[in-house]
Amino acid sequence: MKASYIIIVLIVALAAIGGVVYWLSLPQPVDELSLRIYSDPMTENLLLAIENGNYTEFSRDFDDAMKNALNLASFQELRSKFDSKIGNYVPGSKAFIKGERTGEFIIAYYRANYTNEPAGVTVKVVFTSVNGPAKITGLWFSSPKLAS
Repeated sequence: MKASYIIIVLIVALAAIGGVVYWLSLPQPVDELSLRIYSDPMTENLLLAIENGNYTEFSRDFDDAMKNALNLASFQELRSKFDSKIGNYVPGSKAFIKGERTGEFIIAYYRANYTNEPAGVTVKVVFTSVNGPAKITGLWFSSPKLAS
């Protein structure tokens, strides 16, 4: 009887641990006002730097991994794709959609207007703040024309 009690306790404990691990993997809410203090200007800087073809400004808030992943050649390809598919960024047109936390990452979503993309472009910027101020560690753009 004692052995079956121990097995039941272990099963319950493992289920609880599994539930916590699953819960931590789900997007968690964040304080969006605090997020926007740094995400709004960093995101606007990214969008303007793409428009102006300025890689130095574009990458100024990147962490080291992001700088290695999105180098000057990748930036030029991105800019060329934007020019041919969605046109020009309308400065100041980005609108915050939401923020969330997944593990150690904080994600900000925006909708930005471009001259040749009537549906707008969803901008997803991933931040990390390990050992200091927030840095950009991920960046995605999606829209109907970019997907085609």
